[in-house]
Amino acid sequence: MAYLEVRGLRVGYGAIPVLQGIDFDVEEGKTTVLLGLNGAGKTTTVATIAGLLKPSAGTITFDGQRIEGRDPAQLVERGVALVPEGRRTFPSLTIAQNLRLGSWTKRQRRQELQATEARVYEYFPVLEERRDQLAGTMSGGEQQMLAIGRAMMSLPRLMLIDEASLGLSPRLAKTVFSIVDKINDDGVTVIIVEQNVGVLRHADNALVMEKGAIVYQGSGEELRKGDELRKTYLGAAS
Repeated sequence: MAYLEVRGLRVGYGAIPVLQGIDFDVEEGKTTVLLGLNGAGKTTTVATIAGLLKPSAGTITFDGQRIEGRDPAQLVERGVALVPEGRRTFPSLTIAQNLRLGSWTKRQRRQELQATEARVYEYFPVLEERRDQLAGTMSGGEQQMLAIGRAMMSLPRLMLIDEASLGLSPRLAKTVFSIVDKINDDGVTVIIVEQNVGVLRHADNALVMEKGAIVYQGSGEELRKGDELRKTYLGAAS
């Protein structure tokens, strides 16, 4: 059994269907990239895994247990963390306070949280330098770092990152992708939603979505090197 198994997942908004019965697996300890154009259903997929949306059909199994339709707070407790599209930091709180909020469901595990906070600051030195700065005064790239750091503070086993490079310069996007590599190396399984095909260099496995369906599931390296497949499904070059 895969670490995360999605089977026959159907999700919509009211009467509007979005996911058309998708199936895919995610291996433990790997980074899986979910690629596709706007409107393909990528955000709907990770939002459903995180418990923000309830499917009309299908199952989601995480580490051997069914989780579809569970309360998001319960899923955070189980080790599922979402870094949402648009970062959604708390602008009137400091960097340190934002990170502390991320640790709320695991607040009894103090030693682990202290070690994780130190790791966040190691990954993102700018956050430590400005820990008393209000999040709303940070740049977009810095807020993306904070959003990832906040998710790390929940001590996740599975991290879902939605549009990590959105609005970032190519240089800063590469920095963020490199940090995701380190998070994965530390034992966290990662699903990263992207339109930027440059992320494939950091992917063990890749999924491509088109109109609510999975049209490719395989090696990230094979997809990156497959020019015809990439042009057909992504309309871009890496």
